[in-house]
Amino acid sequence: MTLIRKFAVQGHSVPSSAHSPRGPFPPEVLARPEMAVDEYHSDSLHAGLDDVRFFKCKDCDEVLMHDELDDHECDE
Repeated sequence: MTLIRKFAVQGHSVPSSAHSPRGPFPPEVLARPEMAVDEYHSDSLHAGLDDVRFFKCKDCDEVLMHDELDDHECDE
């Protein structure tokens, strides 16, 4: 198979940088996200569940919390 190398003409202008996007987008899409850090801010999404452990019953597959283990009775 013979290979022929052809030079193509660029169909559109090449952007000078990727840091200033422009186009048919509303300004809120291109705006930088706003950070709101309040006094209850946490780095973990699961900060409220950090000390909670869940257990799954091997007989009925019910998910239980630690304090529900003693009262659990399987339906089977």
